[in-house]
Amino acid sequence: MARTGSSPPRLDGLVVLVVDATTGVGRELTTRLCAAGAIVAVVGAGHPGRGDDAATNAAFLCKELADRGLVALPYRIDIGDPAEAARLPGQIAADAGPVAAAVVVLPPPGAAEGLRRAFRIVSAALAGALPPGARHIERAPAAGDGPEPGTAEDRAWVRSVVDGLAAEAARAPSR
Repeated sequence: MARTGSSPPRLDGLVVLVVDATTGVGRELTTRLCAAGAIVAVVGAGHPGRGDDAATNAAFLCKELADRGLVALPYRIDIGDPAEAARLPGQIAADAGPVAAAVVVLPPPGAAEGLRRAFRIVSAALAGALPPGARHIERAPAAGDGPEPGTAEDRAWVRSVVDGLAAEAARAPSR
């Protein structure tokens, strides 16, 4: 599972939940996790003011990944409902296995403070519902929200998350 030479890190079968996984840095992270062998729960984050449908976006991304032979499952949460977020790890465990890590991509700098606060509340509810030993990671993108991760800092962060999870998985006695 660890990186050898120039081979990518391996996360074979590791279940990772990514909130706000359909655009920007969340989409890049989801794609890299899947390419490394993880089973990714692609969570579209619905919220007022969002100009599209989070559930549809999650389903489209999962279809795109499945067409490449990768495993991703679509989910949606209402960012205004922390209880819904708290139920998510159990739902994902029933569908794919226990969640080993949850990543919440927070709104970018400049987003409305109310939206940023709602994401943090949902992130805390999700963290409290994870199984023992599961990692919880939060990150606000360095760049504004868009279809691609916009900065070298964001891309480096994505690589560090994948590499870090692979290193932890390699040290784990078994999954």
